[in-house]
Amino acid sequence: MQIHENIPVVSTGRFITRLCAAVILIFAVTGILFAANREAELPVLVEAEGFADTGGWVIDPQFMDLMGSPYLLAHGLGVPVNDATTEVTLPKAGRYQIWVRTKDWVAQWRAPGIPGRFQVIINGMPLETTFGTVGAQWHWQDGGKIDLPKGKLRLALHDLTGFEGRCDAV
Repeated sequence: MQIHENIPVVSTGRFITRLCAAVILIFAVTGILFAANREAELPVLVEAEGFADTGGWVIDPQFMDLMGSPYLLAHGLGVPVNDATTEVTLPKAGRYQIWVRTKDWVAQWRAPGIPGRFQVIINGMPLETTFGTVGAQWHWQDGGKIDLPKGKLRLALHDLTGFEGRCDAV
């Protein structure tokens, strides 16, 4: 049966069968690829307020209504505070993408300078990125990729200014 001489008519049942088969195939291929990479991409979330030793950083609940949890604040009145430190256990060795939830607290006023700068240090090595330098809103700042071993490592937040560095999570 044809509606127009060059357009064949496909029955509804046949169309639905083909559509379902295509969807199942897409899900199967996606599932196989996801399962193959799932272990390598396990996220490791470290809430800053859960650090074992907050050092000179303080737990600040100021934005709990926006974020759902407090964050660490480096309030040293212009003198860098002691590092906040903790241990993290990684499930496997590999290349990890580091993200830090932070904000540049003076960006909303377009104020000169970046007073809330800090570093993330992993096993004694600071990441290349300086955090708290961009974004007027809380966001995940890209810290780059780093090769890390399986097991325990030491994570530290290192204040660079003593003036309101803010970290919610790594």
